Amino acid sequence: MSAKPRIPKSLEQRLRDCETHLYFLWDARRLYMAQEDRFKQIAAELRILVCETRTNHPLLLNLMDELSFSFDIQPQDAPLDKQPIAMVGWRDDPLHQQLTAEVQAAMGDAQKLSQLLEKQASLRRPVAFREYVEKALAVFIAPYDYSFRELILAVAQQVGSSHEDLAVEEPLIRMQHVCLAGHQGHVAPLIPFADLVLEIGEAFVAFLVQTRDYEPRYYKKRQAEQTDEGERG
Repeated sequence: MSAKPRIPKSLEQRLRDCETHLYFLWDARRLYMAQEDRFKQIAAELRILVCETRTNHPLLLNLMDELSFSFDIQPQDAPLDKQPIAMVGWRDDPLHQQLTAEVQAAMGDAQKLSQLLEKQASLRRPVAFREYVEKALAVFIAPYDYSFRELILAVAQQVGSSHEDLAVEEPLIRMQHVCLAGHQGHVAPLIPFADLVLEIGEAFVAFLVQTRDYEPRYYKKRQAEQTDEGERG
């Protein structure tokens, strides 16, 4: 049977789809606190919005690029204000290895240690959101690094709403047996990351309103629900 023809979606339809999936992510994140298995939906929505694969085109990331909307992730504030954003593979970076060894050797020498920490702080830089998704370190479980993209895909496609595999990666199983701040290890990094994506998504929708006279649908509903929840609280 010959392949069925496909008709490209318009930009406006893709913007609508993006807002819809941002709302679905927000709803799953909201429900997660009482229904922990909602992490499956969180991972699936993150996959749609920000994960590049051979067959998946990240809806939010690609639209941001297409419409020249940039968002940089800033290094953390105090008490981590001397540390750059950790990236996948940083343990194998010769500069990092040398600096780590120098810091360890300077323990007990306050002046030298302060100089080395300033040297480390000089490596800090904002990271573009796409690079952050693909290269920032989400979790390390020896000997494996997972970027946010890799962790999202592993969860979504092995134990998430996108797919339930018959076999699961060994490090993912180990993560499931670790509890971090009340979350399972494979879920814990995804919760603040989902909040970050929602923050960027909200800024992107506001940008669309300002530059394209975009009329939001779900974000109006979301704001109304947040107001209702605040009044009930």
